[in-house]
This record gives sequence, C-alpha cells and structure tokens, in this order.
Amino acid sequence: MARTTKLKLQKPADRPLQLFITYRLSTLSGMLNRQAGALLKKVGDLRVPEWRILALLNLHGEMNGSRIADLVSADPGLVSRSLRSLELRGLISTRRSDDDRRSAFVMLTHAGRALHAKVLPAMQRRQHYLLSALTTEERAAFQRITDKLQIAAEAREFPEIAQ
Repeated sequence: MARTTKLKLQKPADRPLQLFITYRLSTLSGMLNRQAGALLKKVGDLRVPEWRILALLNLHGEMNGSRIADLVSADPGLVSRSLRSLELRGLISTRRSDDDRRSAFVMLTHAGRALHAKVLPAMQRRQHYLLSALTTEERAAFQRITDKLQIAAEAREFPEIAQ
C-alpha cells in the first residue's frame, strides 16, 4: 500500500478559496456541465440530467427513480422532473410495481435507445478530447486520486491533523 504523507494544517488566511479542493472541483464540474449541456442541446436536444438517465438506463435496463438518483448522486426532485420530461418526449416508458403501486420503474423506449445511440458518439469524442489534455501517467493518477477522494468524501467525522 502506498504511503501517504501527513499534511500540515494551514491557517485559513494561508489557503485562498481558489485552493480549496471543493472549490476547484465545483468550479471544474460546473464548467464541464456547461460544456456537456451545450453539446447535448445541439446533438440531441437534451439536458445533462436527462442524458445521464438515458445512459444509465441503456447500461442497466429498467430502474426506479430512487436508484437513478443514487447512482448519479442527484437530487431526487431533479431526477423526477427529468424522468417526466423524458417520458413526455417518448424516450422512456414507466411501469408501476405490482407489489407497490406507488413505486414506478422506467425503461428506454425504442426512441430513447435511438437517441442514446445518436448522442453517444459525440459524448465519447468529448471524453476523448478531455482526456487528451492529460498524459497517460496523468490519466492513471487522476483515476487513482478521484477514487481516493470519493472514499474520503464519504467520511462525516474528521480526525485532528497535526499542525
């Protein structure tokens, strides 16, 4: 296992906002979402949450809204609105659970699969473009770093850090 170095706790005045990891990731996420949103609007008249739902349903098949919200770490209300929009466009269909009529499962329709197939190459080109900004070593390091940060982000208690 790789050895990690203990970080020295810095005073808030020593860490401008732009250096906070949450600020940097949030800013980058916003930029990437705006970029994806423009591309998705142009290629498939979709919004980012709608695309993520189409991609998940294409990958996993039938799912309920709660599971979708969990997988994309999205607000359930946003997922619900996106599902309604996709259903109105005929891109997904809904099936009520036999056990619990309040629970609904969604799946791609033929039109939803066709739109996913149309948009996917553009999103793959974008992914390739983004990753091409990094070297092979940087891409591998990025994967390792984001994996570690995702695990660390699950923590809710933070031990004292040596000063």
